[in-house]
Amino acid sequence: MDVVGVGALNLDLITGASALDGRQVLARLGARMGLRRPLESGGERMVDERAVHAGLEWLRAQGVPLTPEPGGSAFNALHALSRLGRGLRLGYVGVAGRDPLGASGPSAVLDGLGIDRRLVAGDPDRLCGICLSVHDAGERTLLTHTGANTGIAAHVRERFTEIAGYLAAARAVHVTSFLDPDGGAALHRLLVEVRRRSPGTLICFDPGHIWSAEPTDDVLAMAAMSDYLLVNGREFERLAPVRTRREGAAVVKYPDRVEVHRPGSVELYGHRPLPDGQVEDATGAGDVFAAGLLAALVADRSLLGAGVRLGAALAAHKLRHVGTRGHDGFRAIAAGFLSPGRPVG
Repeated sequence: MDVVGVGALNLDLITGASALDGRQVLARLGARMGLRRPLESGGERMVDERAVHAGLEWLRAQGVPLTPEPGGSAFNALHALSRLGRGLRLGYVGVAGRDPLGASGPSAVLDGLGIDRRLVAGDPDRLCGICLSVHDAGERTLLTHTGANTGIAAHVRERFTEIAGYLAAARAVHVTSFLDPDGGAALHRLLVEVRRRSPGTLICFDPGHIWSAEPTDDVLAMAAMSDYLLVNGREFERLAPVRTRREGAAVVKYPDRVEVHRPGSVELYGHRPLPDGQVEDATGAGDVFAAGLLAALVADRSLLGAGVRLGAALAAHKLRHVGTRGHDGFRAIAAGFLSPGRPVG
């Protein structure tokens, strides 16, 4: 394998900017869902299944259309990688539950994308994760019910040797958060074994909002051991305890630039942010950025700069479209940054 993703498998229910027509709904949505603390714009909140249903009912009553998309941070990155036309061999580790809309489910989507799922466990008795993504006041806010993804710790324990070997044989592993009490510890133990077996396998870690806001010792350890830590500026601030322990690169995304922090140096890559009126949906934009970075690094580890620029270009393209509607344009964008003849296998 070239890249294996390890992460949640969700159904994303997305409200794009044009669907809201400028309305700011976040505060009222939180109240309707019975949330005690106000929602943080641009953040992520864990919610139960009851709250998800209450939120969906209220949005429908307001006439807000929702776009369903298969999702999850690692899944979004692998989905984007599959659309770059680079011939990459891709695999996935996770737990797939039922699609509440009665569709074919995450496993069929992975098959359709050509992503190997031999180590995706099925749990037909539980719903897949559900992520309600609300675009409000220029920010994307996530309300997440973890669903069957809570089974990841048991899945890793039961098939530890097989999963560790699968990841160690990959050129790069992209790890994202599982929002359950045991997921961080299980993944940390797994990555330690992968590093022991294959020091040359690149480990990219995207902890996301919740794991960055309240990092456990296992999350901090994974952030410290990863070759590439992928975060936004807010998350980087919250992971301050780990900065002096890192030997790899922290790739920090801001609206107008990307900073690559290495021990003793910082590289800056500027870009022009999209005007608010052109941002339709920010869901998964950071994951699309990760896909561009990973595509460059598995082609040649010296192409970090090209990967940052490609990731930023892909993310800017994605921001203009709801869900995956703009993904058909990824191949042409990638060809402008990575030589089509460059070997990736």
